[in-house]
Amino acid sequence: MPRSTEEELVNAIGFAMSRWQDAVETFDGTVAEIYVLSAAGRRCLGAISHGPRPANVVARETNLTPAAVTTLIDRLEKRGFVSRQPDPDDRRKVMAAAGKKTEELVRRCYHPIFEAGAALLEKYTVAEMQFLLGFIEEVEAMQKA
Repeated sequence: MPRSTEEELVNAIGFAMSRWQDAVETFDGTVAEIYVLSAAGRRCLGAISHGPRPANVVARETNLTPAAVTTLIDRLEKRGFVSRQPDPDDRRKVMAAAGKKTEELVRRCYHPIFEAGAALLEKYTVAEMQFLLGFIEEVEAMQKA
């Protein structure tokens, strides 16, 4: 179908984004099944996979209560997905960090997706990538609102 009109393009982009969300949800669900993780557990690991976080930040990023996150971190730590380390700015506080199993999960499941995405982006200019990033960030903010 020719996508010449603005309305056709808006609809095509909307449907493509819906299919993308479905594909991500299916992929994440499969990863969760393989590693026997709940959706909350997978979101917790996602929150700490980019660096250690205090439990209250993990709670905010995963939309869970602090008590639920503490319990979840305890369970994930016992399974080797999370480690605890002192906060470098305040030794009284503890940070949740990615454990060996989370590092393995990211390396096996998500790193290949990252590499494939990076290869797709090679054909775009810096300006086009800046536009894409801005659009994706706006969509993320809209979804979280």
